[in-house]
Amino acid sequence: MKRFYPDFDTIHAFTRSLDYHQSDLECAHCFKNTQFVSHGIIYKQRSSTHVEKVGKRLFCSNRYGRSGCGRTFQLYIATEVPAYRYGAAHLFLFITALLSNMNISDAYHHATGQFESRNAWRWLKRLMVKLTHYRSFLKYRKDDGFSIFSSPNHYLQHLLPTLARLFTSTNNGCISYQTDRQQSFL
Repeated sequence: MKRFYPDFDTIHAFTRSLDYHQSDLECAHCFKNTQFVSHGIIYKQRSSTHVEKVGKRLFCSNRYGRSGCGRTFQLYIATEVPAYRYGAAHLFLFITALLSNMNISDAYHHATGQFESRNAWRWLKRLMVKLTHYRSFLKYRKDDGFSIFSSPNHYLQHLLPTLARLFTSTNNGCISYQTDRQQSFL
């Protein structure tokens, strides 16, 4: 099942016509495709007064005579990174700042406007965990001849060559990765 979509209207149109898309849908747990029900909107709080729609939920229904498994699936717009406060645009700014040799705390401040950079280290740790996924997406080889970044930080020394290649091969590496691979960038 496709998890990331270009915009909210596409998700909404897809969930309004679930009966039409039965052949494309299959529950990953019970393998049924006729039990899906649209189950609400996912919102993200952008500020104290601004709430934005970022996705919708699908429910493999086990109610009212249906025989689904009862699991809920979430569909997101590709500009959002699920379970994170900031979206793909902020992450893109953070990575491009790191690629331009900005230090980690300054890059995080540049991307998010926040002075406390603890989350920058969490982002770097998650990026490091997903490094093999990015390399398989790019079909990365160590002897590719791609530029070597020298950094005193071991995270950056391993991450930056792969991220540089990921972001030069596409317009926004985060969004294209989520759209093509149908999995979260972080």
